[in-house]
Amino acid sequence: MKSLLKQDLWARLSLLVLPLCFLAAAFMGRAAGGPYWLWVNLDPDYFYLLDGLNILNLTTPGHVYHPGTTVTWLAALILKASHLLTGTEEIIAQVLGDPEPALRLIGTVFVLINACAVLVLGAVGYRVFGDLLAAWFLQMAPFISMLVLKSSYHVKPESLLLFTALMLSALSILALKPGLLERRSNRFIIAFGVIAGFGVATKITVLPVFILPLFVLAPSEYKRGGIGSGVRAISLYGVAALAALFIFTLPAIGAYDVFFAWMAKVSQGTGAYGGGAAGFVDWAVYPKHILKLFKRPAFLVVFILSAVTLAAAWARRRRGHPIPELEVRLLLGIWVSQLAHVLMVAKQPNVLYMIPSYVLSPLAFVLVWRLGSDLVMGSFFRFLRPGVAALLAALVISQTFAVSKLVREADEKSASALSPGYGRFSQCARIYAYPASAQSFALALGDFITGSRFSARLSATAPANDFWLEHWWDQSRVVFRSWRGPENLDAVLARYPCAIFRGGHWWVTEPLLKKIAPEIKFDENCSTRFETILTQGVGCDGKIR
Repeated sequence: MKSLLKQDLWARLSLLVLPLCFLAAAFMGRAAGGPYWLWVNLDPDYFYLLDGLNILNLTTPGHVYHPGTTVTWLAALILKASHLLTGTEEIIAQVLGDPEPALRLIGTVFVLINACAVLVLGAVGYRVFGDLLAAWFLQMAPFISMLVLKSSYHVKPESLLLFTALMLSALSILALKPGLLERRSNRFIIAFGVIAGFGVATKITVLPVFILPLFVLAPSEYKRGGIGSGVRAISLYGVAALAALFIFTLPAIGAYDVFFAWMAKVSQGTGAYGGGAAGFVDWAVYPKHILKLFKRPAFLVVFILSAVTLAAAWARRRRGHPIPELEVRLLLGIWVSQLAHVLMVAKQPNVLYMIPSYVLSPLAFVLVWRLGSDLVMGSFFRFLRPGVAALLAALVISQTFAVSKLVREADEKSASALSPGYGRFSQCARIYAYPASAQSFALALGDFITGSRFSARLSATAPANDFWLEHWWDQSRVVFRSWRGPENLDAVLARYPCAIFRGGHWWVTEPLLKKIAPEIKFDENCSTRFETILTQGVGCDGKIR
C-alpha cells in the first residue's frame, strides 16, 4: 500500500515538470527578446498597457477592436494590486515615466497563469485517463508550436487565448469522467459558457472554437430527457456565454459602437481588415489561404488522424458495435471547431489567430490514440503505447532545440535593434515610423491608438526632439506628428542641426514620406538587418556634419 502511494505521489509530482519547463522557456524567451518597446515587441503590448491605464483611470479603453478587454482589465487589476497603497494618478505617472517594469509584471502574471493552467490540465488528464503518458502529452500544448510559446509572455490577447484553450481542454476532459457530466450538467454548461465568454472577449477570432462544447454538452441531455433537454443545454450554454461576454467586456461598454462598426467593416471587404473588393472573401485566393493555415505538420497530421479515427468510429457504429460515445463526440467537436476556425481565419490567413486550435491538438491526439486503440488497433494497443512514448520523447527533444532556436533568434533581433544606440543622436530630430525601436515611439503610437488620453502628460516629460510618422489607420497618407499633434516637417527639420529617420517597414513609409517631402534626401544609411535608419546632417557615428 505504501509503495502504491509513493508511486502515485511521484506520478503527481512529475506533472510539475512540464509547467516548470514552460516557465523556464517563457522567461528565457522574454529575456532574450529585450525591452517591450523594440520594434518586434511593441505591437500590441504598449497598446494594452495604456488601455490598462485608461481602465485604471475609469475611462473607456480605446483599442477595442478584438475586443481584448480581458487583457486591459487584467492589466489594470495587476497594476492596482501591485500598488495597493498608491493613488491612481501616481500609478499612471510611474507607468508613463517607466513602462517596462509594468509590462514585465503583467507579462509575468500571464506566464504564471498559463503555467498553472498547464498543471491543471495535466492533473485533470491523469485523474480522468489514469495514464501519466496521456497527461504529459496534454501538457505539451504550449510547446506544440513556437508561435504559441513566444506569444505567451507578451501583454496581448494570445497570452490569454493560451489560457482559454488550456482550460477548455481541461473542462472537456473532466466531462469524460463517467457519470460526472450527468450529475453536474448545469455546472458544466455554465463553466463552458464562462470560458467561451472569456475567450471571445479576449479575441473575436477564437469564436469557432466554442462550437466544441456543443458536442460535449448535448449528448448527456439527450440521454436524460430527449431532444428538448438537448436544446435546453445548448440554450443555457449560449445564455451563459453571452452573459460572461457582457461581463468581461463591461469596461468597454462605452465603445461597443466602435467594436461593432469595426466588425461590420471587416465583414464587408474581401481583404485584410475589411479592405479589398466588396464581399466576405476573395474566392480566387481563399483555398490557398486554407492550405496555408494547414501547413504546420503538428496541426495537419493530428487533424487527418482525427478524421480517420472518426470515420472508423462511424463505421463501427453502423455495424452495430458499441463505441465510447462521449470521447468520440469530443474528438468530433475538436475536429469541427478546428475546421470552422480555419475557414474563418482564412479570410485573413494569420497563423497567430490559430493558436487556440493549435493548443487543442494534443488533446485531439490523446483521443485519437485512445479511440484508435479500441476501434482500429484492438490488441495491438500494447505495441502502440511504446510508440506513443517514443513520439513524446522525440517531441520533447525537438521542441527543446526549437526553444533554443527561438531564444537565439530573439537575442539576435534585440541585439540588432539596440546596436545603433540613441545617445549619439541626442541633438537631432529623431523621427520614427512603424515599427521603430524607440520607447518614445511605442508610447506615442500606443497613446494615439488608445484615444490620446495621455498626450499632455507625455509631452511634458518625454524628449521634445522625438517625432513620428503616423499612417496607422490609412496607409494612403502619412501625418507627421509630435507629442502634441500634427506638425510641419520642414519647420521641425529647420529647428534642428540634424535628423534621423527610423522605421521597420520603410517600403511602406518612404513613398508616403515623399508625398509630404518630395525633395527629401539623406546623407548616410545606418540601417540594421531589421530596421531602416537614415540620417540628415549627421553621420552614423553621431558626429554632426
